[in-house]
Amino acid sequence: MSLLVRYTLKDAADHANQIAAMQALVADLKAERIPGLNYACFETDDPVQFVGVLEFPDEATFKAFQASKAFASYRDRVGPTFANPPQTSPITAIASTRG
Repeated sequence: MSLLVRYTLKDAADHANQIAAMQALVADLKAERIPGLNYACFETDDPVQFVGVLEFPDEATFKAFQASKAFASYRDRVGPTFANPPQTSPITAIASTRG
């Protein structure tokens, strides 16, 4: 199971804060060690657009992510800077170089 997450900021002035918040989210998720969870974040050439790819093996792992301290801290930090709620789309891997 995977989700593509699209983030849009209200203001390009929040670009650096979003990068720092995404880096902190990933570091905190690594520290929490939720088994089977992978989250990767990307900036785009548009300073108000970011993308995340959330991979999880089952609903229990997804719920653990949603309940994590890392995700709560991230939402509190950057939630007010979003132009709208993050947009999610289910995606399915068809090929990968990762194990």
